[in-house]
Order: sequence, then C-alpha cells, then structure tokens
Amino acid sequence: MKIFTDFLELLLRLHFRRATGWVGYILVVAGIYLISPPFYVDLLNLLLEEIDLGRLPTQEPMPILSVLLIFPGVALVVINHLWAPKRKEVIGVRHNSLGTFPKYDLKKDLPLAQRFETYREIDVDHSDSYANGLLNDHRSVIRRLDKVPQELGGLLGSASGSLIAYYGLPHVPLAFYLGYLLSDNKFNVDLYELGNQTHRWNRLTAGKESLEVDSTLDQITPSDASGDIIIAFGISYPIHQAEIDELDIPDILAKVEINARHPQREVVTNLDQVEKICTEFRRALEETKNRFPNRQRIHLFYAGPISLCFALGQRISERIDPEIMVYNFSAKSRPRYAWSLTLNSPEALSATFSSHVPQGADNASVQYA
Repeated sequence: MKIFTDFLELLLRLHFRRATGWVGYILVVAGIYLISPPFYVDLLNLLLEEIDLGRLPTQEPMPILSVLLIFPGVALVVINHLWAPKRKEVIGVRHNSLGTFPKYDLKKDLPLAQRFETYREIDVDHSDSYANGLLNDHRSVIRRLDKVPQELGGLLGSASGSLIAYYGLPHVPLAFYLGYLLSDNKFNVDLYELGNQTHRWNRLTAGKESLEVDSTLDQITPSDASGDIIIAFGISYPIHQAEIDELDIPDILAKVEINARHPQREVVTNLDQVEKICTEFRRALEETKNRFPNRQRIHLFYAGPISLCFALGQRISERIDPEIMVYNFSAKSRPRYAWSLTLNSPEALSATFSSHVPQGADNASVQYA
C-alpha cells in the first residue's frame, strides 16, 4: 500500500500540473473556436488556398458547447497554477560524531516522491573534534550545534514548506541537544534510523507494532527536600545502577526508570512507539516537578536509538523544565559515564560540558564514544 501511495504522489507531483495545464488550454481554445467557427475556417482556408490544399467546409457556431468547454478549461488552468501539488525541497540534517557513513547518504533512502525533489543537506559533523580516538574539542562541538537552527531557518526562508529529515550517528548528549535546539514548532522533522542489517536509513512512520514500556514513576515518594532527580531510559539496553553509582552524584531525591519491557536493538520501529516514550518522559518531568518542588536538576541516562534520543530532546522545554544533564556512556572509559552536557542551564546561553573523570586520571579529557 505504501509503495502505491508513494507512486501516486510521484505521478501527481511530476505530471499533474502539466496534464491539467494542457487539457485546460485545449478546452479553452476549442471553446473559443466554437463561438464562431466560420471566422477561423476562413483564416485557415486562406492559408490552404495559398498552398493548393483545398478548402475546409464551413461549420455553424455552437455557443452552448463552447461554454461547456471554456468553463472547465478555465477551472483546470486555475488548478494548474494555484492548487496543484507544489514541488518541495528536502533538507537533510546529517549528524555524525561516531559513524563513517558518507554525506548525502540519506538521499537514496528517501520516500520515492521525495527523491525527485531538490535535496540540500546540513552537515553537522564532529569528526574533526577527535584526537587519538578521543572526542576532545567539546567547545567546537557545541558551537557547531548552536549554528544549526539559524542555518536551517535560512534554508527554510528560501524554500518554505520544505521537508526536514534528521539522520545520523552522534553521541547521545549531542543528539539530545540538537533535538532540544530544534524543538520550535516551525521545525517539523522526519526521523530516520539506520538498520543494523540492511545499512539503509529507515524513515519512522505511524505503525501498528506496539512497544511495551515500564515506568517506575508512580512508585516514587514525594519530598520537599532539595536535591536532584535521575531519569534513566533503558530502551536498547538496560541502564545499570552500579555504573551510575560510579559518579557518586550527591543529594538524589528519586530515580525514575522508563524501560522497554524487553530491551533490544532496533526495538523502536515506528513513530507511535516514539510518541509513547516521549509522552512518558513529559509525564515524568511534570510529575517530578509536582512531587519534588525543590528539585534542582535532572540527571538523564539513556540507552536507545538515536532517532528517539533526538525526539526526546525536542520535548524538553527551555521555560518550564529544570536543568537537565545528559550523560554519555562508553564501555572504554572510567567511569562509564565520563562526560555530560547540560542542555538548558539558566546560567549559560548554550549547552555546557562537564567531565566526570577524576582529576589526574590518565584519560581525564573527554572520553571515548
């Protein structure tokens, strides 16, 4: 069914305007001719006589038929210029800090109709911020991300109504932050996820396949004390408390877990599942605000697909949510969560970086991805 609808959309975009235009103009010309056929026949006969091809017989005017042709012809011409599907651009947002996929890699995996549109891409690549396998230039990473909304807004300004597609393999905090930066309603973003087996970018659409999600939100005990909240997402893999304990975060009031009942890779396959988890995230933010009025910040730990990570970042509100720190996991670092980004600090205009490696450690810079 999806292939049929894509093919129909392609036909409409490529040929509908051309077809309505030609048919409309032909009907109008035929209608005008039928108002007074003798006049046009006489003109044609003058030409035919000059080249010795005989004469055309005279026809009687047919005003009623003329009107019946002209009115639908004019209507089709109007449809051709005003109502027919307009060509749109597709703007790809390529976000990379971990992968080796090439630029414009998404274009071949766009829906059929979109592959024939003009394609432009914003390349948010942090590869040059590495040294000896370490992501160590976090300031450049943040500056590059901060420019994306303006760059994207500029492209949309020259081609309003363009489609936006997000795809990539960045670190979790970077995907969260870019989602947070593009949370404005004017950025309507399609999400793509890389298939582990196919190595093709799959667009997330509405789907019937459900996802069972367990949350511990309703089990937490309210408190008026001052402190922090932990929110942990175990979607592709479980989040282990022992690895969080390595950070020795003080003054934790509560921990909220939002987990897929059966965590595994590629468990998220459609937008309905994404919306379900994002709704639970918003509920966690609202409920912790109500139950812990003196909470200061939220420590966020995440193991899941990048597309969902980006979508969760879009649900964070600059105005009503507390300071949120998103941690990066690496099995090669000690502690496992060696660095984080604070997305919405009230004391900074942009994200702020924090290293959680003890001073003097051998790997005290930003750690492996």
